Amino acid sequence: MKTNTPSKHRRVRSGLPALEWVRDATGRCARVTAMGMGSVLVENHTGIADISDCRIRLNTRSGPLCVTGTALSLRDVRPGALIIRGGIRLIELPCEGGEAPDEP
Repeated sequence: MKTNTPSKHRRVRSGLPALEWVRDATGRCARVTAMGMGSVLVENHTGIADISDCRIRLNTRSGPLCVTGTALSLRDVRPGALIIRGGIRLIELPCEGGEAPDEP
């Protein structure tokens, strides 16, 4: 008798969001993770471009990543990863391919 049990193995097709995880795991994409109120972890950046108490701009392989807010500061700075703390208002991520979209 044949049963309709789900297969243990799933086939992943091209173009699915799961494939983005593979690209992300290689360390080529910047990753931003919210860590509670007023704290974000930024991984896979390539350096600090600009820093002030109201804006922190980081270089990434895809282009600049910018965090704006109030009383911003860097914590736990390591090669390729850091924590930004403060009153975070906006996080601008780089566009795919490193180019900004056209303005309307």
